Amino acid sequence: MKKCNGVSRRSFLKGAAGAGLSAAALGMLAGCSPAATSTKAEESAAVASGASGVAVGQPSSIAANGGVAPSWLGEKPEVPSDIAKTIDCDLLVIGGGNSGIVAARKAAELGAKVVVMEKQPQDTWSPIGCDCGTINSQAYLDTGAEAVDEMAVFNEWQIRSFVRTMPYNAKVFATRSGEAADYVRGVVPQEDLDEYSVYYSFPNGRNKTIVNHSGYTSFPGTISYRDFNNKLGNGQNQPAWKVVMKANIDAAEEHGAEWLWQTSATVLLQNDDGDVTGAVGKGPDGNVQVNATSTLLACGDFSANGEMVLALQDEVRQLAEISGIDTTDPSAFMGMGQDGMGQKLACWAGGVMEPGPRAAMNFGNGMGAPGLTAVGNYPVFGPDGKRFYNDAQLQFGGQGFFARRLPGELLCTICDGKWEENIMNQGYEHNMSSTTCAREWDLVKEDLKNYKTGPDGFEVYGFTGYGMNKSKMYAAETLDELADILGYEGEAKQGLLDEIAHYNEMCAAGKDTDWGRDSDLMNALDTPPFFGMAGTTSKGRVSSGMVQMSGVLVNDKYQVRRTDDTIIHGLYAVGNTAGGRYAIQYHAMLAGNSVGFAITQGMVAGEHIAQFAEQDVTDAIAYEEKLAKLKEEMANQPQGGPGGAPKGGDAKEGDAKEGDAEKK
Repeated sequence: MKKCNGVSRRSFLKGAAGAGLSAAALGMLAGCSPAATSTKAEESAAVASGASGVAVGQPSSIAANGGVAPSWLGEKPEVPSDIAKTIDCDLLVIGGGNSGIVAARKAAELGAKVVVMEKQPQDTWSPIGCDCGTINSQAYLDTGAEAVDEMAVFNEWQIRSFVRTMPYNAKVFATRSGEAADYVRGVVPQEDLDEYSVYYSFPNGRNKTIVNHSGYTSFPGTISYRDFNNKLGNGQNQPAWKVVMKANIDAAEEHGAEWLWQTSATVLLQNDDGDVTGAVGKGPDGNVQVNATSTLLACGDFSANGEMVLALQDEVRQLAEISGIDTTDPSAFMGMGQDGMGQKLACWAGGVMEPGPRAAMNFGNGMGAPGLTAVGNYPVFGPDGKRFYNDAQLQFGGQGFFARRLPGELLCTICDGKWEENIMNQGYEHNMSSTTCAREWDLVKEDLKNYKTGPDGFEVYGFTGYGMNKSKMYAAETLDELADILGYEGEAKQGLLDEIAHYNEMCAAGKDTDWGRDSDLMNALDTPPFFGMAGTTSKGRVSSGMVQMSGVLVNDKYQVRRTDDTIIHGLYAVGNTAGGRYAIQYHAMLAGNSVGFAITQGMVAGEHIAQFAEQDVTDAIAYEEKLAKLKEEMANQPQGGPGGAPKGGDAKEGDAKEGDAEKK
């Protein structure tokens, strides 16, 4: 049995019971013990489900489900007996993606013996990512950019998450993400950095360092890694992030970190106290057992597990429900991320998913407004030609209200020949042509210079997306002609032309009195040629998003928590496996902040675990003692309201007499 400072979890709980801790409070502390079978537990297992038994809206942990695993989680696997290989280490990192790689490298550099379980084969391994958004990296500042106020970044992160993000997480991103970017780049050959680095939003494309529009502030700092010249052979302008992260794997291995390729973790190892002591993974040569002082879950998200999406992501499921989309087939609700094994491993060990609303990246149901991807944010007009909201607030993933509109509605976006002037005032959101750089700016200018009028449209390079993909835009020399091309007829067409005339009048006055669009984005649509895109709303599709961005509860040290607030000794989580990073929806205060957040958490977690893992256990035990004492005090307090009065106030005199009469 593992002990720290002479105290084990089991002996501590025994001592608490001997000291008179109430049975109820003691039961709350014993979160790692198997729950007793009970009628209540059996009833709680009967969760809501679709016609085919698909899990929906289920409890977020075993403890929250009366000791029974909800169906999205399933029963914890048994530890296999046929172990082909055993390894001992200080730190086991499960997941060799963005956060896991950086954590492994940092911990190894600080002297820890590190093992990484990565489920992908080495020869086909590839990380997810391309844009890496961070704050004040030296690499970005060296381009001539101005430094950003870190506290402004912290506050904006919290505002966008309705202060639901754990403050420590937001602060770490604001204050250390630039350091993390430079750390990751520091082991990459300079010729590769020169070849693949694309510095977004500077120096071509913005008039201001920090841009605030309609209450949303956005910041520069994104470096994307693109293989524009197809040096890697995967196609022009495809992601080159693999080059960067592969260099970090090599650096970690140079410091002794061991990679177990094509090895999927199947179950965490726990002692009698519930402490995590490593894991078993299944590899090409059989089961490998890794005994570790600390285990870090960096397994990514659960978007590739449709059952987990439907059970845990209420907004995705409910968007489908209000759109009449069948939710009985989980395979229809899968994104491009991971299978949720990290969240499962943590919950099997006693952890719990963070509370909702749980964030995702870029999901919807086909109801969004058409976007002029080449030139960013412009007014949006509805089926009657009228604007119907502040179209400067098209933050990434923030168009949920569109789902309340009817399907089949015609929507359009229009800009004019002054698009370059307008884009200089736009922010750094994805929808604001956030990824403008010298190379892409020139590509867009060339396409728009060679525009073609008429209903056939013409192709324009888009700033966002991989490859050299283009989108179709339409051009006309007059707004009347463009309205015809975009599909407006009769009263709707006249309504569109009248609305544009009214919009131009507000631009001249310098204020949008209809919907509050920012004055620096009020550029009259009066200079030919006119460009536009149109689309028809549809409710036939709901996506679980590129990735889900919620995970298990952790504290500020990235230790995994139980429902009773105790800590699972030896278990940590970062990246999309951990909670407390985003809330409600991914936000793009600068492009690529998800990847930037992942490498930052990996660096900070690896640094912390390598130095303070033993202290973390000692502190956790001290906290448990304090928690037990607090719960004992609460259990001994008088029941009822303040001062021990019965709930609901004092009994009335008549009520007392009536009660006495009944007794007689």
